[in-house]
Amino acid sequence: MNGKLLVVDDEIWFREGLVNLISSNPLGWEVVGEASDGEEAKEAVSRCKPDLVITDINMPILDGLDLTAWLSEVYPDIMVIILTGYRDFEYARRALRYGAVEFMLKPFSLDEAYRVLNKSYEQFRLKQLAKRLEEQEQQIELFRKAIFGLPTEREAKEEWEQRWTNRNFSILYIQSYYPTEREYKRSDINLLHYAVSNIVQELLQDHQPYGLFLPLYKDTFAFLLQTEDDEQSYTDEVTDALQRYLGLQCEWVSLGDVQRFDDLHIQFNKLQERQLGSTSEIEMTGEGHQLKEELLSYLLNNDLDAAKTTLNHYIQRGRSVELHICKKHIYTFVSVISGILLSDFKQFQAIGANDMLNPRYILDINSVEELVNWAQDKCSEFLQMFERWLDERQNNIVYRAKQYMLEHYRETCSLQSASSYIHVSPNYLSNLFKKETGISYTNYLTQIRIEKAKALLQGTKMRMTEIAEAVGFDNSSYFTVVFKQVTGQSPRDYRKHVEESQDGATQ
Repeated sequence: MNGKLLVVDDEIWFREGLVNLISSNPLGWEVVGEASDGEEAKEAVSRCKPDLVITDINMPILDGLDLTAWLSEVYPDIMVIILTGYRDFEYARRALRYGAVEFMLKPFSLDEAYRVLNKSYEQFRLKQLAKRLEEQEQQIELFRKAIFGLPTEREAKEEWEQRWTNRNFSILYIQSYYPTEREYKRSDINLLHYAVSNIVQELLQDHQPYGLFLPLYKDTFAFLLQTEDDEQSYTDEVTDALQRYLGLQCEWVSLGDVQRFDDLHIQFNKLQERQLGSTSEIEMTGEGHQLKEELLSYLLNNDLDAAKTTLNHYIQRGRSVELHICKKHIYTFVSVISGILLSDFKQFQAIGANDMLNPRYILDINSVEELVNWAQDKCSEFLQMFERWLDERQNNIVYRAKQYMLEHYRETCSLQSASSYIHVSPNYLSNLFKKETGISYTNYLTQIRIEKAKALLQGTKMRMTEIAEAVGFDNSSYFTVVFKQVTGQSPRDYRKHVEESQDGATQ
């Protein structure tokens, strides 16, 4: 894919020569416009939407530096190469502030022109690749939200529907990761899952570069495929490749064409119901909703003990019912936990796709005892995950508070401003900071300010009022009081003591 290029120079002979050079060599660029000055270039940029602008720095009406400044503000994604002579080189360096990617000194050799243009094209190619990957990730994330019925903005739904309507929604199941002809172990599952993902992704690019692929669980993969002959060719080739390279048997389930964003959740739920039995009884009683609300209240208040008690009590109730009812009961548990992981605590989305709570396992369990024990194990894993996350979150909050103080100690730097920056309540930050560090937020900030003041007292001749202001105190009198409380000396005595020590060391 060629990038679009605009050439701007007031010397027509030079401009035409540069255009001819670019057009007659495979440098990755297509000239889409020319301009003789900055004002003309602004109109051409708006019309042609180039990816790269090559501009001379000295031009009438609007020079190249001002044009680059305008581009950085209005079209920040457009790259700029500055053409300049030796006399203007230092002046041209100011263009770096506005994002110029390269300079070319007039007159330049063909080799230099090729080098700069090839380098710029590589930057353009990498930017386009990053943009495509980011867009793909956004589309996949919307695909996930659609399947699991997660909250999504209406505009995002409508845009997604315009792009993916009439695609076939298909599910790929790996029947077992333990085929009889292969001696796979439990420790191999992650590697096998990775291998399956790579195979289906590479073949998707070959057959349907505009399809979507999303791993839901270790053995479950979701696809949006073009409803054409190539779809059957793709699914057949995936089935054959998984068998040939990994020895794995798979099953494809087509859920039909998608017309609306919300269809995906409806179709996926119907598939789950066909496999696990109707969940209408659960929905009517509201049992799942009640469990989720109760569990969320405990998790949001960091009360893992209460959450554990609630979940254990719920799971144990499954022991007193028949197997088919117990499966519905445990399926509710799985649905609640999955919903929390995927919607209410989005930081666990990647974990939610790692098969820990794959409801298809429920199908393979043939006794109430085994089913309850399986659910109990999943409950423990879920709570351990939250416990680790809470520890990491608390440590991260304290670390961010310390960094905030180091960056803002010269300012007010109040507990309220720090908590607002970290997105927690002041009371929560205050209690957590004292618990993790052993001292209060205010005392820790004071220590920072006093240490900074010591450095200024030792290394500068600044006045006390200047030092007080430099380290965040409103006035020098209060600074003196606090300094003496912390160090046992006034700032003046401390400076005098340091100077005397330094004089003694030099004698």
